[in-house]
Amino acid sequence: MIELEVFRQMGSVSRRATKEMNQAASQYQLENNLFLYLIRIVEHEGLTQSDLAKLIQVDKTTLSRSLKKLDDRGYIDKVTDAQNKNYKQLYPTQKARDRYEVLAKLERQYIKGRLSTLSATELTDLNKILNKILHS
Repeated sequence: MIELEVFRQMGSVSRRATKEMNQAASQYQLENNLFLYLIRIVEHEGLTQSDLAKLIQVDKTTLSRSLKKLDDRGYIDKVTDAQNKNYKQLYPTQKARDRYEVLAKLERQYIKGRLSTLSATELTDLNKILNKILHS
């Protein structure tokens, strides 16, 4: 069954990428996917926890625990939304911005290394296919 094999390969690619990026980010106390949250917060300053959960496709409980770690380690500030007191907006600290440069570079290098064998057409096709799967 080709569908099963393709699906399992997608999972393997994702787990491998996460594992390798977690190893690289662990020197900054950003293990267990904390690097992923930090990158998104820097790239989308002021987003809410709910927005971040949707963006990363993670449950709110896991996200909440991770954000507490980022806050405790001095990477983010949580600011109560002026319009809705129930929402906390997430902002990176200077420490986060400094780490972002290193993490974004690591991410780009990892991606380039893994996708370098694909042509521009193959990358475009892969992007379309993955988007189709993601939004089905």
